[in-house]
Amino acid sequence: MPQQNQTNHRLSPGTLLIIATVFHLLFTLSIFALARQGAFPATFDSNGIAISFAPDGILLQPEAARLGETLRRGQLRDWFSANSPFHIKLYSISFALLAPLLGPNILSAEPVNLICYLAILVIVFRLGAATFNRRVGLIAATTVALWPSLLLHTTQLLKDPQFVVGTLGFILVILLLLSRTIPWSRALLLAAAGGLTAILIWFVRDNMGHLTIAIAMLGLALLIVRQFRERRFHAANVLGLALIVLLSAGIVRFVPKFEADASSRPELDQTARANIKGKGPLTRVNTQIGIVRRRFIYQYPDAASNIDAHVSLATTAELIRYVPRAAVIGFLAPFPNMWVSDGSQVGSAGRRLSGLEMIGIYLVEVLALVGLLRWRRERAGPADQSEFSIWLLALVAALGMLALGLVVANIGALYRLRYAYMILLIILAAEGAMKIFDWLSGRPGSRVSQY
Repeated sequence: MPQQNQTNHRLSPGTLLIIATVFHLLFTLSIFALARQGAFPATFDSNGIAISFAPDGILLQPEAARLGETLRRGQLRDWFSANSPFHIKLYSISFALLAPLLGPNILSAEPVNLICYLAILVIVFRLGAATFNRRVGLIAATTVALWPSLLLHTTQLLKDPQFVVGTLGFILVILLLLSRTIPWSRALLLAAAGGLTAILIWFVRDNMGHLTIAIAMLGLALLIVRQFRERRFHAANVLGLALIVLLSAGIVRFVPKFEADASSRPELDQTARANIKGKGPLTRVNTQIGIVRRRFIYQYPDAASNIDAHVSLATTAELIRYVPRAAVIGFLAPFPNMWVSDGSQVGSAGRRLSGLEMIGIYLVEVLALVGLLRWRRERAGPADQSEFSIWLLALVAALGMLALGLVVANIGALYRLRYAYMILLIILAAEGAMKIFDWLSGRPGSRVSQY
């Protein structure tokens, strides 16, 4: 333990954040410089915006530039009333400040992307430290910082970085309410933070709103189990999590969407909802899953990377039968046969690179399983502090992967939506890797949280 503490003090958290900041700035600048030189014309345009792996930015960059110009002219009412995606309005603020100097490119978008990148690393570290220890948190944060595709996506004009920040922040709030006995004042503050992160998720990806509610309800259920195990009632914790459940449900029910959903089919959605009046909760859940799945299929009608686009999940029986297949897709797609084929946008090189990254993801999943199994074998007993934190990370990751496998038929969209839940597995995998390292080196590992 003294040796570990000495290692931690060599680089302070502030120093590590400065290193991460410089690294991301240099990485973004390198991509922009290569794009300007036309080094990868099939991958990036002259503004550094991805043509192949994240083409959304090509369509949204002019809108962000236009809104940035609107802000510079002081037309705040027009900016607020514009029916534009939330993340594009964020980027337009950055464009308003930097585009006159740098142009409407990824360098002008870097302030938003850098804040998201650093926020992701900080939250990952705190999740790992709160669940296991600072060493696991540091390893997990470093792994996420160097994750190739996530790093690339944090240089683009995309909603994914904000979605990852919101989802991880939401999970951290639930974890703190679940695993700590806290006073009323802090419980209310955490409930407010949970509501704010739920709003961020809703504004960025409203189709993930119901999954956010499910995660909050899972946290509340685990808290109830914890209190039965300990035979103690923590009223502040229960109130905090109950408020988060209510706030998450209220946001989905009453807060309007931040933009018109171009991928929806209103006439089909209204018909589906009309058919479930008076039906049971399972039918309602099945209908909502079908609506979200249909939207993704409609948004990617001819994509070469679609999987099971013909599956509609129109009935509860179809949904139940499809669950095992959805789990396989959520955890393992893209499958090896897709690594060697040509993608319609990323080409053969992109597919091979994704294959290499999937090998790393398979390793992460194996190490996460090792971490869970070793923890089950070594846990101290019912009062172990980290037990419910570990269950929360594992169950939320499994729930997210399964939900995405059910509703997302396009592998490219699945890959990006999966980041937040894969990061939870990376935290568990960091603990598994440390268990293996400690076993090979003959040193007993420490599981005590140093948060």
